[in-house]
Amino acid sequence: MLYSQVAGQEEIKTSLIKSINNNQVSHCYLFEGPEGVGKFELALIFAQSLLCLNFNKEPCNECKSCIKINSYNHPDLHIINENGNSIKREDIDVLINSIYNKPYEAKRKVYILKDAHLMTPRAANGFLKTLEEPPGDSVMILLTINSNLLLPTIVSRCQEVKFRNVSKETIKLYLKDNDSDCVELAVNYSKGILNKAINMINGNDDTLKKREEVIKIFDRIVNSDSETIYELENYFEDKKDNIDLIIEIMIMWIRDIMFVNNNMENLTINKDCIELLKTHGKKMKTDSDIIEFMQNISDNIKNNVNYKLAIDNMLLKIQEDFK
Repeated sequence: MLYSQVAGQEEIKTSLIKSINNNQVSHCYLFEGPEGVGKFELALIFAQSLLCLNFNKEPCNECKSCIKINSYNHPDLHIINENGNSIKREDIDVLINSIYNKPYEAKRKVYILKDAHLMTPRAANGFLKTLEEPPGDSVMILLTINSNLLLPTIVSRCQEVKFRNVSKETIKLYLKDNDSDCVELAVNYSKGILNKAINMINGNDDTLKKREEVIKIFDRIVNSDSETIYELENYFEDKKDNIDLIIEIMIMWIRDIMFVNNNMENLTINKDCIELLKTHGKKMKTDSDIIEFMQNISDNIKNNVNYKLAIDNMLLKIQEDFK
């Protein structure tokens, strides 16, 4: 594994490498950022760098330590909660018993805690005691989607490293050798999360499949009478758990319609559907405020407003603005 193999996060890479070269490695790091942004990958490379016998800006990938880490077989690398489950007090007790032992092979031990925010209160309190008197030969790396979900006293004892979404240009560059027809769509629908884009291209994320489904539903709404709304109620009830994504796709579709209507096709996301966008654009009211309306519907649903009523209002609004 190499830092150069991870797309984006250049400032973080530079900072981690500098901390090793300047012998200023902290005892505990908190990697915070969206799911799939590369936290675990960089944590592994940082751990490999710390244990590498010949580190120089990159792990050498040749020493016995690197070979063992690349096969997840190094006795001084410990990954806690690899499956993303709740972290119980018993799990932290195992960590505590290990952390005060001497390293087996390297000069230090490295602990990576995935989804650290899933620690139970007892586990968090137990872990906090370890942070109060950390052993000098151990480095802990906590991964979380949101530091606010952790005890403030734990956060205050960590060096916070905030991961940002990767730019579209960086994701495109990373995927430049992929011959899939949907690279451009995957980049646009990834929300700046590289792993999401990769999973879409590899068929492990069904966002693009849902996109096709939602576009067909939208087309049906604008080309049918009001009775269609009641026919679609079962669809939206079945898709209740994915309603955020459905509304988001619809908003992106309407946004593209507006771009097409204003001769700005180059800014559209759904470039493979230009003709349908033009067809819908001919039906759309020029003074429509539907995007703001749908964003409000999304907020209302999150605030537990009557789901069926919110969906019916949304569908009626679409029909009203696309007559």
